[in-house]
Amino acid sequence: MTAPQHPSARAPHRPADPGRRGLLRCGLCGFSLLLGIPGSARATEDESIARLPALGDAAQGELSPAVEMRLGQRIMADMRKQPQYLHDVVLHDYLQGIIQRLTPAADAAAEPDAPHRFELFLLRDATFNAFALPGGFMGVHTGLVEDARAEAQLAAVFAHELSHITQRHIAQRLARAGGDNLLSIGSLVLAILAGASGNGQAAEGLALGGQAAAMDRALRFSRNNERDADRVGTGILRAAGYPPQAMASMLERLQNMSRLDNADVYAFLQDHPLTSERIADAEARGGNQPLPPDHSLRFWLMNARARMLTFTHADDLRRLAAELADKPAEFPAQQAAWAYGQALALQAVGQKDAATLALQRADAAAAGFTPKDRLPLDIERGEMLLAGQQAAQALALARQLRRTDPGSRAALHLQARALLAMPDKQAARDFLREQTVLHPHDIQMWKWLAQAYSETGEFAAQHRATGEAYALEGNMEGAILQLKIAQRTPGANYFEASIIDARLLALQQQWKLDKRLDKLLPQ
Repeated sequence: MTAPQHPSARAPHRPADPGRRGLLRCGLCGFSLLLGIPGSARATEDESIARLPALGDAAQGELSPAVEMRLGQRIMADMRKQPQYLHDVVLHDYLQGIIQRLTPAADAAAEPDAPHRFELFLLRDATFNAFALPGGFMGVHTGLVEDARAEAQLAAVFAHELSHITQRHIAQRLARAGGDNLLSIGSLVLAILAGASGNGQAAEGLALGGQAAAMDRALRFSRNNERDADRVGTGILRAAGYPPQAMASMLERLQNMSRLDNADVYAFLQDHPLTSERIADAEARGGNQPLPPDHSLRFWLMNARARMLTFTHADDLRRLAAELADKPAEFPAQQAAWAYGQALALQAVGQKDAATLALQRADAAAAGFTPKDRLPLDIERGEMLLAGQQAAQALALARQLRRTDPGSRAALHLQARALLAMPDKQAARDFLREQTVLHPHDIQMWKWLAQAYSETGEFAAQHRATGEAYALEGNMEGAILQLKIAQRTPGANYFEASIIDARLLALQQQWKLDKRLDKLLPQ
């Protein structure tokens, strides 16, 4: 049966395929972001950014927690619109799991009023980098996961960045720059978006009233900040059960890459000054014994997945598949990972039979690991089933995987997509409605629920679900508009109408609060 259509229905947002790549040293913390903008869009970006308020007051030496969080939300609302912002639940789940393991120790070492909730997001960028934003947000480049040689090295980078957040280094430096009239939200976002120039030092060349270089200097982390983050970060690693020598191992790897004149580490080192003293201090705190080799399946599968996610063009993906086919493996986890990476790349370019064979090789190499460790392989099998229009089999697999790992968002998302692909639209709607109650901050679930409501002809509820997704993305005006449309759309029962009214009121109140916080930022 053909589902009824509604003229005002909005399709879920999908990030555009990046047309050009550029390396930027970000004006916020001096980190690189690969964020390209088409030239035709630059004028529009400039105009919208110019309307954003100025930032911070250095009178107290740092931003207030509420203003810091609001600033982070404003930046993230723009970040989510960028083509390099990466939606990949499998890799995100893995990395967020590392963050969650580190969080209790990070909280214990935190300064008063520091953020206690840390939200990771991914960027499709080949450079070795992670960076912290105000409010507890942390960006991770796919290149970082690809270049790491152990999960503990990833944990060391994350512990270092969490320390910058919990020690309030970011708030202090932003307040100082704002107090010197060096920084506005507009100039900050514009600096982040400057990667379209393709210049590694693009931020310094921006037309920011002649203040770009001064802003850049003001926002770099000092050597004291770096020593502090190394010290606190090593303690976080130890408390979380990671080998404490991972901090020194990570710094030594950065040093070795820089000696090879590796451009992928340029931005990280520019604003995280690496000295022999830092490495010696890290060894003194965490020990100088070699980091044990990581033979875990999950880490190496995510290493291979990050390699694939870095690319979008078919030629690059085919080249990657060929490289992985010839890449030597030192142990079973690597053997499985290289075959898994081949499967991902081949599936992405439509070579389905070859992808299936590669996944079978990965399964064979991973036979000695637990079902939970092998879950990414099974998730990819589910993706292949969906691509082959075998939704019933994908649904059965997703349910099995959720029993294997009840906390897996990847398995949950696979089940949702399988249900949406099946004829029983009411079943999909009921499942997604339940999941948005259980996972109210999952943006994708709200978008899928809006799709399900559209397919069952419940258009008022569709607009409400779309509004919830917009609100989570930081588009509060769009969210309120969707709720107002929902109020005017006929067909809602009393229960749904009551929810719409209540949520509209709540979003309007939140929007007013956001506007009041914006006024705390100097104009």
